[in-house]
Amino acid sequence: MAIVTDENSTPPPTDSSGVDQPAPVTVVGYPDLPPAPSTASVPGLAGIRMAISTVRAIAIAALVLVVLMIVGAVLGFAVLRGQVSMLSAQVTALQDEQTQLLDRIENQPAPAAASEGQQQQQQGQSETSVAQLPAAPALPSGIPIPDGLDESGAVLVGDPNASNVVEVYLDYQCPYCQRWESEVGSVLTERALQPGSDLLVKHYVLAFLGETSPTLDPPGASARAASAALCVIEGEGQEAFTAFSEQVYASADPNEPSSQFATEVLSDLAAVLGVSDATLDCIDQERHVTFVALGTQTGFGRGVQGTPTVVVNGRTVESSFSDSELLALTR
Repeated sequence: MAIVTDENSTPPPTDSSGVDQPAPVTVVGYPDLPPAPSTASVPGLAGIRMAISTVRAIAIAALVLVVLMIVGAVLGFAVLRGQVSMLSAQVTALQDEQTQLLDRIENQPAPAAASEGQQQQQQGQSETSVAQLPAAPALPSGIPIPDGLDESGAVLVGDPNASNVVEVYLDYQCPYCQRWESEVGSVLTERALQPGSDLLVKHYVLAFLGETSPTLDPPGASARAASAALCVIEGEGQEAFTAFSEQVYASADPNEPSSQFATEVLSDLAAVLGVSDATLDCIDQERHVTFVALGTQTGFGRGVQGTPTVVVNGRTVESSFSDSELLALTR
């Protein structure tokens, strides 16, 4: 605080000893107030500074944590994107394989069903006039084959080590197949299922009668029945397959309506046999239609021209109803 003296005041008085006495002064300010305290002595200020430092440290740590989380998220997204790209490539490859398979199916010509006149003509011809089929080719590698079938796509019924092998190409929609089943097929398969029969029957279930596309898309009556039969052999075995086939043939309409063999009807026929829920789901989903399409075109590629076509021990028979070697195997 500045101190101001009065220049016009009288000289400072002296006492009796001659010593000057202090001159009166005027103090500018508030002389009666106590001096301002030092900031260093303010109570709690150090605690406030410490709290501020703590908050600042927490904020910095939180910022670092947020940065680390962002970096981790970016890296995780990059890894996830790589995995998605890899899965997408695998799906594309599978789609390409399916497209190639469908293209191969569409390029195969579909034969017409044998007429009654052709059947009768075949029965009157000599055994040497029928075209002989080559050995059944194996299906392309990588094709999933349902349980109960061999590598050529045939349903196996009987002794797998038998010396007598009968191959049969059938279409569930074919009236002559229905007749053959009742006259020859059912007896043949029952014989094959007997212990020690030394007989194996290989069923090739085709689907082309009434179908609108070689790929069986959409599936017609033949395709639905064939797919259901494969569901039964896969889930229930040989005996169930034989019983199911007999029921399908017995319920068939000889007029071949496209509406027959609806999945609900096929499921009911299978349910009577006591099949599992998994087999019924397979039938309802028409799970094996694509496989039936491949098997059908493979049969055509082998040289099958109609149904029923029967091969006994490697020889394509002229008459599937009266061939002596075939009928001998039913006894």
